[in-house]
Amino acid sequence: MNVSKDAMTVANLTQAIMLLLRDEIGIVRVTGEISGFTTAASGHRYFTLKDESAQIDCVMWASRTLSFRPKSGMQVVIQGRLTVYAPRGKYQIDCDRMTAAGQGDLYLAFAALKEALAERGYFDPDRKRGIPAFPLKIGVVTSPTGAVIQDILSTLNRRSPHCEIYLCPATVQGENAPEEIASAIKALQNTDADVLIVGRGGGSIEDLWAFNTLPVAEAIYNSQIPIISAVGHETDFTIADFVADLRAATPTAAAELVSQYDRDTLWQQIIAWENLLNRSAQLAIQNYDQRLNKITNSYALQNFSDRLHDRAQQLDEAEREMKKSLVRHLHQSKTKLDGITAHLRSLHPLSPLQRGFALLRSGDRLLSNDDSLTEFDKVEIVRRSEIAQAKIEKVIDKVYDRTE
Repeated sequence: MNVSKDAMTVANLTQAIMLLLRDEIGIVRVTGEISGFTTAASGHRYFTLKDESAQIDCVMWASRTLSFRPKSGMQVVIQGRLTVYAPRGKYQIDCDRMTAAGQGDLYLAFAALKEALAERGYFDPDRKRGIPAFPLKIGVVTSPTGAVIQDILSTLNRRSPHCEIYLCPATVQGENAPEEIASAIKALQNTDADVLIVGRGGGSIEDLWAFNTLPVAEAIYNSQIPIISAVGHETDFTIADFVADLRAATPTAAAELVSQYDRDTLWQQIIAWENLLNRSAQLAIQNYDQRLNKITNSYALQNFSDRLHDRAQQLDEAEREMKKSLVRHLHQSKTKLDGITAHLRSLHPLSPLQRGFALLRSGDRLLSNDDSLTEFDKVEIVRRSEIAQAKIEKVIDKVYDRTE
């Protein structure tokens, strides 16, 4: 072993160790349990990877993507490069990739999306709608070829041949499948379909992955029409199953669910409704008949003519009383009018002539007690039926006794 005679700085030694670790060991893959996992404000993640005998610090920069949420206590497999954190003189692993121990990347992505959508309420039972009991128009989103569409159509034709099927084909596997499935669901929103079936046959998680994507989940969540998810076989679960209003174990099971009342069952139900309607109508007719008989035999209706005669007599009496009252009122009004007329006549300036009095007039002027006769040479004496002219020769003052 060669020992340098010249002393090295700490920085130089640290640099040498870093180069040694990088060149001699290179990329490492390590499995262990996460401890003390934290995420800084910058987005960088820091944690310790440990097992029963040892532990090592790890860092994973914010630029490194993760398909799941690491937590303390989780068993993971990391891949990265050994390096040295010079300020503390500690070696650590600069992680490039992290997966949960025993689980592939697709499963981790599935778990991460499922957790995120659950937090956003996509799986909330309160938002799920019931499937119509008697759908007449059924929309189907699946591949136009293969056994799935044939199974669905044969089941519906056998059980509910009266239903109308809207097939909106879509690729159910591959890179373009998520967008095609989402577009097909959106296109069916413009129809009058009562319920939608979205599905495909079974397969591996890779085969079913289109139904574990965000575009499909959002299309199902935003659908105004109830959706049955029928993806894979009975043991297969996808994100679409959790978001949909109802999950069917298989596409055939979905077709059976929307046609749970087949043609024979529907016919029996129609007959039952018809019988119920007939019984209800007969009961209503009987009730109305009883009410009509009760009204017909009632005292009021039986003695209607007598009551009508009584009302007619009362009307005649009221008419007579009204006439008497009118005559009496007219007589009283006439008497009052005559009195007013007589009073007005008595106030007329010429009314004293009717009682034998006479008036003195000079030209068009009537003389009053305030006028002196000495002012006039001639006057006219006006009586009721005659007028006399008189020449005044002498005026004698005379005072008549008057009662005060």
